[in-house]
Parts: sequence; C-alpha cells; structure tokens
Amino acid sequence: MSELAKFLSSEAALAQAEAKVAQTKQTKEKLKQRRNDGQLLYSSWQGSSDWQQWRMQQLERQNWKCTYCGKRMGFGERTYLANGDFSLEPHHPTVDHILPKSLFPELTLDLKNLTMICWSCNRKKGNKMAIASRMRHSKLTQQMNS
Repeated sequence: MSELAKFLSSEAALAQAEAKVAQTKQTKEKLKQRRNDGQLLYSSWQGSSDWQQWRMQQLERQNWKCTYCGKRMGFGERTYLANGDFSLEPHHPTVDHILPKSLFPELTLDLKNLTMICWSCNRKKGNKMAIASRMRHSKLTQQMNS
C-alpha cells in the first residue's frame, strides 16, 4: 500500500472515529434529557394531594405489603445525615416506578407503572431493568389472578 493510500485510509478512519464520538455524545445528551424529563414530571406530582391520595389508596389495595418482598410496610422516621441526605426505616413505603422513570419518562405518571414498595427494596432495585422486569411480570400476574 502506498504512503498516500495509508494516509487516506487513516484519515477516513479518524473521521469515522470522530463521527462515532460525536454520535455517542449526542446519545448521552438525549438520555440525560430523558432522565431529567421523567424526574421533572414526577417532582411536579410528588407531594400533591393527588399523589397522597393515590399513595394511600395503593397501600390499602396492597394491604400495606411491599410488592417486591411481601413484608408489611409502615411509616417510619427519617434520619437526616450530615450531608443533607436522609435515610428511611427499611419498612417505610415508597412509590416505585416499575419501569424506571429515567429510562421510560413517558411512563412516569402512568399508574400502571407505579406500585408501593418498602424503602429497603427500592434502594436495592434502584434503576435495574432486570429487577424491574421481574416486578412488572409479578404485578401483572397478581392482577390477572385477582
């Protein structure tokens, strides 16, 4: 291969790599915006009277049991940490997005995508899709059987 051919192929490879880097940056920005969209939607609903009403009705429907582990839930104390974060009692009920709002912002306020789980399970689940998928399947199975 001539020097000119090597130079041209390396220039093409470099341009292709730069295009992939630019595409990756765009994808990351889109994902970041989707996460922000889901969080903004939920933040506007959280704490509202509709949110509180739904939460209490859902706890009653679930007989105050965590959808994931089945343990009985109850409101507990918040423990505030030095950095401003807080910790809840393990059995404290929390609203969970079965399919994470960071990945599915369009389902953020879809009541079929919401359930009540204990704080301990919510921390373990985080943003994990495998657990979310199992929980979604379990919840749909429960709905079909009741």
